[in-house]
Amino acid sequence: MKSAMRAAIPAAALAALTFGQCALAQSSAQLYGDVDAFVGAKKALGAKTAFVLGNGGATASFWGIKGTEDLGAGYQAIFELESYFSVQNGTYGRFAGDGFFSRNAWVGVNAPWGRLVAGQIGPLYWNATIFYNPFFNSFVFSPAVIHTYVAVNGQGVGGGGGEWSNTVTYNSALVGGLQINAQYAFGGAAGQPGQNKWAGQLVYRNSNLSANVTYQQIKFNNAPGDFAATAPGFSTQSAVQAGASYEVGPVKLYGQYQYVSNAIASGGYHVNFGQLGAAIRLGLGSVLVSDGYSKSGGARGEMRNTWSAGYDYPLSKRTTVYGAVLGDHASRLSSGYTVGAGIRTLF
Repeated sequence: MKSAMRAAIPAAALAALTFGQCALAQSSAQLYGDVDAFVGAKKALGAKTAFVLGNGGATASFWGIKGTEDLGAGYQAIFELESYFSVQNGTYGRFAGDGFFSRNAWVGVNAPWGRLVAGQIGPLYWNATIFYNPFFNSFVFSPAVIHTYVAVNGQGVGGGGGEWSNTVTYNSALVGGLQINAQYAFGGAAGQPGQNKWAGQLVYRNSNLSANVTYQQIKFNNAPGDFAATAPGFSTQSAVQAGASYEVGPVKLYGQYQYVSNAIASGGYHVNFGQLGAAIRLGLGSVLVSDGYSKSGGARGEMRNTWSAGYDYPLSKRTTVYGAVLGDHASRLSSGYTVGAGIRTLF
């Protein structure tokens, strides 16, 4: 009896190990993120110079967990949880009151017909803004991000540069280089079914060319954190952006155009924005240059011009050092600038 038990125990262990390996082959989870810090000097528009050890000169620091489970027949269950943190003081979030998983928190399914997810999700308009400028998603050095999401004189796009809460997003399968994406965010306010955000996007990609057209509309009325909170009488903002990038030899060219229309009881107005940029490989690194210009029309007439130049140098596949300078000019405000150097590592 004891001999039979001794023989059965290794057999059971082997069966458990085999089952575990099978399960692992059908599902996975991954820990990842980046840590980015820079030192420099910053003078915001209309303010005084401050010397800073800042977070996210190239990309905001964050960590995340994502996973998949194979459901068979070409279907996968998927999830993603991502949290921002400030590398200079160790606090979570981008600002006081930011949620723990404020970067992304969603669950959904991959299928032969595309992807459908629900939760807190990055806006399609945000993705359009960051992928078609050489400074990507930098709130410190990217003119495109600053003009779109760091508003002065009533310019900029509402809905937040961060993720949309209470959101459903559909991404179609890629067919012939084309993809269609759609997004809807519920307002969640009782008695206000029309308070929502929605967006649609058409994307084209091939080996050298990438282009997109994205439309976004928001109808949140004085919701905290939204554009409407600083615009009394706000009812609707509509924004459309077209962007493209093209790579030829050592040069990658970027261009964007954006039109934003604001419906406000005291008098609506619109804003035109354009950005041109380039990433030029030089040695092992790249020279980055970008210039963005915004001009308000309708009931307003403000302008803003922001330029930026920098250099990225890879120390390895995961770690990059960088330096950049930015100049900022806007109507009725003293000029601003940022100069800094930093290091970014992925994990």
